[in-house]
Amino acid sequence: MAQRLIRAAALAALCAVQPAGGAIAATTTAPQQREPSAGERASFEEYYRQQVPPRLSGGPSLFAPAFDIQRRPGQPWQVIARVDSAPRHHTVELCRQIRTSYIYDAREQRWTPSAAAPGWYVWLATPRVICTAAQRTVRMDPAVHPDDVTALLRQQNELLRRARLLFAGNSQCARQRALNFRLSAIEPAPPANGAPAMVGMVFDSDRDTTVKVAVRKSRGEYAAWNVSCRD
Repeated sequence: MAQRLIRAAALAALCAVQPAGGAIAATTTAPQQREPSAGERASFEEYYRQQVPPRLSGGPSLFAPAFDIQRRPGQPWQVIARVDSAPRHHTVELCRQIRTSYIYDAREQRWTPSAAAPGWYVWLATPRVICTAAQRTVRMDPAVHPDDVTALLRQQNELLRRARLLFAGNSQCARQRALNFRLSAIEPAPPANGAPAMVGMVFDSDRDTTVKVAVRKSRGEYAAWNVSCRD
């Protein structure tokens, strides 16, 4: 009897400190972030002007680097600068910018291009209008045909609406069904049973989660085929 009382008391104490859902919460530390120093900004501007002539960068007026500087506790700062090329027509219906990343080596005190391939960012063009910078762009994998990209950009709201119907059948996605999403990328998707031609759409939510929608292409029509979610 005494042993049962001791076990019951221990179980009650454990439940008192255990969070809802039955899992003990783990503490995570977000990376530190900061703005570039005047020296870092000046050194990158000098490096970029020497390495990339205005005819390629689009001219001084379009030179506006974005800096991403962060570190984990106990680690050195990682300093990355990103620059978008001048907007250009990729096709009649698509505008495109190419985003290139550069990394600062603090020990060598010099910038070098990132090992990552430059990213393509696209948006729908306005007929008979020169491409200008857009507030919202979508990352495009060069392996996806431009016609598919154009179609998915035009149909993104309808495809997302249909994809939400698939959320309920996926335990990772069910709780995200009502979140707000924005299309962030279009990329190749592996073939699925009964759907050999697939394209992937990546959506980011307002809760910092990511949803991937595999879209089936058949005879020029597109349908949300399956979904996967990541917190």
